[in-house]
Amino acid sequence: MTIDAATLSYQSRPFAVPAALQGTGASLAPNAAIDRSSKLYEQCREFEGLFVEMMLKEMRATLSKDSDILDGGQAEEIFEDMLYQEYAKGMTKSSNFGLADKVYLELLRGGASAG
Repeated sequence: MTIDAATLSYQSRPFAVPAALQGTGASLAPNAAIDRSSKLYEQCREFEGLFVEMMLKEMRATLSKDSDILDGGQAEEIFEDMLYQEYAKGMTKSSNFGLADKVYLELLRGGASAG
């Protein structure tokens, strides 16, 4: 990839607040602390929770279910799904994965396009 004057001017352009971020409580100050009370950050936390839930689901799929003794059928599958959703919620609240923070900062930086 060649970097020319047009690319440099595009990358150093002033950033306007996208319509999608207006009213979310997000601030665009460089190197600002993350506003964990904003609606945008709440959405980023939900995204992180979904990501962790998907990760747990894929990990669970690798386990073998050879035992017929504890086979609960469809009810067990539903319960396991709900259990792993709660695991994901708890993990994102108690752990600092950092995915929500990175997504939040990227959205503030201009990684999201309005529209």
